Amino acid sequence: MTSRLLIAVALILAALPGAPAPAQPADGGGPMQRKATEASADRLLDDSLLGNPERRARAAARLAEPEPETQDNDVLAGFFFARGMAAAELGRQVDALKALRKAESLVAPEAELRADIFYNLAQTQMNLGRLAPAIAALREANKSTPQNNLALRNLALIAEQYARLGNAEGAASARDECLAMSRRAANDRSNRNPNIATWRETNELRCQIAVLQAQGKLAEAEPLHRRTIAVYENAPNTRGTYIVGNRHTQLSENLRQQGRLAEAENEARTALNIYQSTVGAKSQRTGIGLVTLGRVIAEQGRLKEGESLARKGLEIIQTAGVAGTGAPRGVLADILAAQSRWTEARAEFDLMRQGYADDPDGLEAFVRKNPNYALAMLKTGSVEDSLGLFTRAWEDFSRRLGDEHYTTAQARGFMAAALAALGRDDEAAGHFATAIPVLVEGLDDEDEETGNLARDRKLRLILEADMALLLKAGGAQGVAESFRLADAARGRSVQRALSASAVRAAAADPALAGLARRAQDAEKQISALNGLLANAISARAEELDADAIADLKMRLKALKAGRSADLKEIAGRFPEYGRLANPRPSTVADIQAHLRPGEAMLAFYSADDRLHAWAVPATGEPLAVTAPLDRVALESRIKGLRRALDLSINDIDEIPDFDLDSAWRLYAAILAPIEPAWAQAGTVFTVPHGPLGQLPLALLPTAPPSKAGKGAGGGPLFARYRDVPWLARKVAVAQLPSAGALATLRALPERSLPRHTFVAFGDPLFARDQADEPAAPPPAATQRGIKRRAAPKTGPGFTAELARLPRLPDTAEEVSSIALVLGADPDRDIFLQARASEARVRSLDLSQWRIVMFATHGLIPGDLAGLDQPALALSSPEVSGDGSAGVLTMERIMGLKLDADWVVLSACNTAAGEGAGAEAVSGLGRAFFYAGTRALLVSNWPVETTSARLLTTDLFRRQAADPALSRAQALRQTMLALMDDPGPLDQAGKEQFTYAHPTFWAPFSLVGDGGGGR
Repeated sequence: MTSRLLIAVALILAALPGAPAPAQPADGGGPMQRKATEASADRLLDDSLLGNPERRARAAARLAEPEPETQDNDVLAGFFFARGMAAAELGRQVDALKALRKAESLVAPEAELRADIFYNLAQTQMNLGRLAPAIAALREANKSTPQNNLALRNLALIAEQYARLGNAEGAASARDECLAMSRRAANDRSNRNPNIATWRETNELRCQIAVLQAQGKLAEAEPLHRRTIAVYENAPNTRGTYIVGNRHTQLSENLRQQGRLAEAENEARTALNIYQSTVGAKSQRTGIGLVTLGRVIAEQGRLKEGESLARKGLEIIQTAGVAGTGAPRGVLADILAAQSRWTEARAEFDLMRQGYADDPDGLEAFVRKNPNYALAMLKTGSVEDSLGLFTRAWEDFSRRLGDEHYTTAQARGFMAAALAALGRDDEAAGHFATAIPVLVEGLDDEDEETGNLARDRKLRLILEADMALLLKAGGAQGVAESFRLADAARGRSVQRALSASAVRAAAADPALAGLARRAQDAEKQISALNGLLANAISARAEELDADAIADLKMRLKALKAGRSADLKEIAGRFPEYGRLANPRPSTVADIQAHLRPGEAMLAFYSADDRLHAWAVPATGEPLAVTAPLDRVALESRIKGLRRALDLSINDIDEIPDFDLDSAWRLYAAILAPIEPAWAQAGTVFTVPHGPLGQLPLALLPTAPPSKAGKGAGGGPLFARYRDVPWLARKVAVAQLPSAGALATLRALPERSLPRHTFVAFGDPLFARDQADEPAAPPPAATQRGIKRRAAPKTGPGFTAELARLPRLPDTAEEVSSIALVLGADPDRDIFLQARASEARVRSLDLSQWRIVMFATHGLIPGDLAGLDQPALALSSPEVSGDGSAGVLTMERIMGLKLDADWVVLSACNTAAGEGAGAEAVSGLGRAFFYAGTRALLVSNWPVETTSARLLTTDLFRRQAADPALSRAQALRQTMLALMDDPGPLDQAGKEQFTYAHPTFWAPFSLVGDGGGGR
């Protein structure tokens, strides 16, 4: 029946549990498992595949037909059944429900039409999210259906709806009934229809999948999904139909729930292609497929691309003339909320309400489960309205789940945020005090959105509101507690990746690997069951199943107890793994216990509407300041400052003036007010957040600057920049990926084995033809030329293939220069071009070298098709011929064994990309720290080749000459020397320009422990 088309809405957009985390990459020879694609949704559609407007026109005409003037119930039942089917075809689900209920009341018990009426009534109920009535309707349908393939189909649907309700017992009962009926059908030799075997197998599989889904056993359900697809693809009556697309959609959802988002994306794309070829590029199902794909992509953090796909999908659904776009529009609104575009999100939510105009119960269920709607109200001024919604949600969850459940605490936290926005500070503080401990302790034991970006953002918004309230109240306790909350809030996406990767990296130790894998499996099952529980307690009153809810709670309690015991054993036997996979937010006392005399920490947090900064001295009271810099304004300021740093130019005269006034005002806003807490330090550790991760703080002026520019005051270009009171002249700066990283790094044991000094991998070849490219000669000084290393072409809407990355031939000279300074053996220690491969890196015992260098591109998720974690680009397997993957991912880095003082990432533009690069620094940094390094040297923008070579070679020359010199001070001295020493000379021996412009001396950041000698 035509209404079956609309089951996709329920299958795709129903609120199901999810646990996104970095996908596990394939272990094949190449890194990419799909072709590169453009983000534009139009490019994914084939306009030659059109929908069926004639069918919709016929449905509209049927819907407009008047009721026949007859008393014949059979005729009337047929009329209302046809009207219901027409309404369903047009997406008018409530009208379909009314008509089908009328048909149900009129149809005779023995009529053949009765089974079809109840089946389609169930489909409509499912599309409206009314699962309990749908189950009842399917049961009625089976009373009028012979025990054949249709009855098996109905039982499979019953099992699936029980699974969505979290009722594992009901799903198992339907499965058992289905299997028994299937066995009877198999033994019935009177029916030789070859399709019967296919129906039996697929419906058996669907029932088994439903039970596993209800039990939270997602990994066990996955192979059954794949087997179902194979059966449908091999069956003549389903091969090449949209039904196969539906099963790929189901597999995509399973993978999404497991957190394997890259694989989920591939399955969603496959489903989309099938929908286009079977029901048309402009069909409702294709539109929903685009919305589904957009959701998966957005959950990877590719929000702009996800938004584009969701918008196009919604446009197609509307163009198809389908009413009731509430659920797809809700997906778009959620993506906008994820970008803090609250006004736009509010507008979409308001339009979504119109889509639910005929289904107020459906709207209530959506609002109860999705706090983004109330958040959009809170962020756009409707604070009282949001408070009412949050209060009702908290009271409801508290009654059903208890105050110690994460979902209840989240609702309570949002309610507290609304109270704080209304100035009811005491009430807000009381609720925060109760909710925050549950939320922070639940970072590793989360609800249905475990670890995904949407859940992280919700937690961040609650913690931000409490931070603001604590700092508003003032006092040492408020400063200390807000510092701890900031550490809990920042960097969650990287921590999620590291926690997942740490499990696999731990495989080298069988005892640890077994415990870690068991804990991770339990976490996934807990996540899935929590999602089912959230669905169950958010259901309509008519669908609340107290027994199913109690059973879910009991199973969750047992799983959590077992996982807690495993984590406790891990923490005792493998403390290093425990600190990485399950870190606790750091306190001021934790930090001060690891700071040495002459050191301080500067930590930052960029909220939607303000910027917080903390200064923690080695001893004494910390200080904090809140600056009225919202995230958008801060991003704009940072981008403005980077315009003079991150350049694509050919001549020295094209370098713009650095905006000293803007840089000074930033210093005055976030560092000057807390200077008393760090003024006595010679080295400061910075923990950036948000846009601040894109700018080295060493280049901020510490006093109002005088005029400085390219030719100001005469003399060589940029000479006046030598007079600017840069922060680098005052202190050495080292960056940390998190506040707690300091303790981890300083807990590393002293090295004992004698080792080689330097190993490097540079100038990798990303395509065969790059081997034939000649190295470009350096520009002549008289030409005043400038050469920067090429950065990969990336950005919203583009994913590159490895072969399209630009080669970096000048990195070979830089590597060779450092090797010469450090006395490295070129044959043993230097790996260039084809030898700079991922397989080569993994084959070496890198613990034998003190300094490890990668002179190549740093990549962030999305830079390459299918890349879902930070990585380093190395030689293509087509060039190396050694089976390399072509990229060294964060996960693979964690599997390396290092004992390094430094890891140098030269040419890696890892601080670009709207803050994503800061995440890459954090992710790569933590991965290298886990592998065993004390510090990371990383470039913030495409460097100028000569100055970069001077910086890196001088840095290691200084440390070689003075082993007691700390890493941070060595970098500071190197930067100042480059700034103050003569620049390039022309043929007459006259200084042509200086390297005092910060684009030359400030491209490198030290990430990690800046203390200690070499």
